[in-house]
Amino acid sequence: MSKQHEKQLLSPELPFEKVLELVQPMITSIFLKCHIYKDFDYYRHIAAIAVWEAWKKADPAKGLFSSYVYTTVRGEIMKELTKEKRFEKHFAPMDDATLNAYRIREEQVDHEVEPTLLEMIMPQLKMEERKLLVLFYLEDYSYDEVASELQLSVVAVKKRRVRLMIKLRQLLASKEER
Repeated sequence: MSKQHEKQLLSPELPFEKVLELVQPMITSIFLKCHIYKDFDYYRHIAAIAVWEAWKKADPAKGLFSSYVYTTVRGEIMKELTKEKRFEKHFAPMDDATLNAYRIREEQVDHEVEPTLLEMIMPQLKMEERKLLVLFYLEDYSYDEVASELQLSVVAVKKRRVRLMIKLRQLLASKEER
């Protein structure tokens, strides 16, 4: 089927499944132009959602449906690629060899000779302060998650976190003076 014939067949009046079937070559073309060579299922899923959104919002009076589908799909793919690039820039995944090197280096440090700062500070914290420290900074919980875990309001968690930070600063300052 020629592209011209395909454009004539493609219309928002068709059932979504038929529209999705007809635009598969277009989606493949977008993938090639955007240099997508992996995670095809993931990007096909994003493209299918974009086709559905275009199909739902299409207005034949505003132009060709095929052009609208193309720009919608390409726009969503580009948004996803941008998000992925930002993520990779900020969060570099580590391979097993790198993680093992860190683990081995950590095991080689003799904790008996010089205790870590955390080991010196933890005994001076109340149990609730320890929990707060672990949930926020080791488990990476959000305020809502910490509030739920400790059965407190978010406002209470925020106040306790501020008090904990003040206490930690004081403890660190006293350690530096020694």
